[in-house]
Amino acid sequence: MSVMSTPYEQYKKQGVMMATPVELIVMLYSGCVKKLKLAQMAIDRCDYEEVNNNFKRAQDIVMELIMSLDLHYAISKDLMALYEYIYRRISIINASKDRQAVEPVINMLSGLRDTWMQVDKECKTKIPYETRENEI
Repeated sequence: MSVMSTPYEQYKKQGVMMATPVELIVMLYSGCVKKLKLAQMAIDRCDYEEVNNNFKRAQDIVMELIMSLDLHYAISKDLMALYEYIYRRISIINASKDRQAVEPVINMLSGLRDTWMQVDKECKTKIPYETRENEI
């Protein structure tokens, strides 16, 4: 049996299908931050099943970030270490349900997301060399 998707789900899927690699990375960071914030709210409500579900989803997103790395570059190895740290922190926070411990992880991911957003912005504003050459 197939389930029909809502227009919003179709819109989200289209956005993912049309996104550049950098935009996909930004989406992953945003999704992870969202799941961590939802986990914080669930901690406040003492809804521990929801806490666990959101932390597990955040870990899935971090694992997706890990899998997207091209380890031929030194920066990728640095990001790998950072992602592994974040993954472990989420696991520890999930076990302890320490709401305050979530904030530093959110801040790290938000900082990384902002950096990638800046990279995306700069890449979009640069004119490719081939285009400039054809205009001369």
